[in-house]
Amino acid sequence: MNVLFIFSDQETAAITRPIAHTPYRTALERRGVTFANAYCTSPQCTPSRGSLLTGLFPHQTGVETNLDAIYARELSPETPTLGSRLQAAGFLTGYFGKWHLSAAGPSAYGFENVGTVHQHGHDDGAVAEEAAHWIMARGAEPWCAVVSFINPHDIYRLSRDPSYPIRDDADLPANLLDDLDHKPSPQRQFLTDDQGQPFVGAPRETWLRYRSAYADLLEQVDACLGQVLRALDESRQVERTVVVYTSDHGDLVGAHGLPYKGPCLYDELVHVPLVIAWPGLSPGRCTEPISQIDLLPTLLDATGLAPAPELPGRSLRPLLAGESAHPTHPIIFEYLSKQRWANPLRGIRQGTWQYNHYLWGGEELYDLARDPGEVLNRATDPLVSDQLTRLRSKLEAWRIATGDAGRWARTSNE
Repeated sequence: MNVLFIFSDQETAAITRPIAHTPYRTALERRGVTFANAYCTSPQCTPSRGSLLTGLFPHQTGVETNLDAIYARELSPETPTLGSRLQAAGFLTGYFGKWHLSAAGPSAYGFENVGTVHQHGHDDGAVAEEAAHWIMARGAEPWCAVVSFINPHDIYRLSRDPSYPIRDDADLPANLLDDLDHKPSPQRQFLTDDQGQPFVGAPRETWLRYRSAYADLLEQVDACLGQVLRALDESRQVERTVVVYTSDHGDLVGAHGLPYKGPCLYDELVHVPLVIAWPGLSPGRCTEPISQIDLLPTLLDATGLAPAPELPGRSLRPLLAGESAHPTHPIIFEYLSKQRWANPLRGIRQGTWQYNHYLWGGEELYDLARDPGEVLNRATDPLVSDQLTRLRSKLEAWRIATGDAGRWARTSNE
């Protein structure tokens, strides 16, 4: 079985996602399984990509923040990746598009065929064309292609254009007007002192332009996805290729009055799209919560390779086959820093509750069934103290089990 692993950059799957028309994604969903509750491990590019390619949590890879941030570390070439594992098994391996994991580039991690745009290029069309040509040239030998698009990450550039046209279908999120008064202080600091500054008190038109640009970028990505999928179809390899489409993390798209991504773990940031088309398995929709650490074990399963017991994730094949996963594993999130500003953060989602622990001070607890927009922080509410204690204990047990306990144990920011 071949592997076609495609991901976008900064694409949310939250209920507040702007309206966009994505016919090629829809076509993929018709022949695959859509995971309605898929989550990244970190709301940042580099640590999340590390998890996508290694199947490990950020603190296990050592890659806990973006390469331009305080405490940044590159992914070690000694860490097994999807590329190195499949290359060792005799697969041809290719990587096309944004890398953002090290200066060495994909070739040091098991990808012998690397496209010309592999660091911070902003031409998804060129990435799609290179990947399509490489796929069309493949023969009977098994292969793995990773296709990494830059968008909708260009929202950073387009969102500040005061003349950007507002789409007729543009909408605003219900949780736009969150005053952040009962949220941990790093969120307000992100808004007033960091990348959120241009959006403090922004009128609705500013957010409509932001969300219009974001929707346009989603549609551009979809067109590039279509080009890659056409190559798979025209080369008659659909029936022997498992296709995965996801994103490294989301975007706040105006939720809580915040742009881009910052020191928080709201659904808009951690809820990502995921579609898996596995030949021979029926299409459908799965609502079981899953983490992206499950993707590497799934791809090892799909290619017939032995499971890797050192990985914390599990193969999604049973869910793809329509079975139910019991018990449901909690979903864990990590965040460390951005630029020169650190705010270590861990989160856990289980059932209808989300708990976030700011390791340098602050907690959040949300009842997602009653408050899907995560507006009412109930961390100090005595009526739900049992939920707080339960999730706090589960998160700490996970930290101990994975070697994360005690790390970043400080009481104040720098």
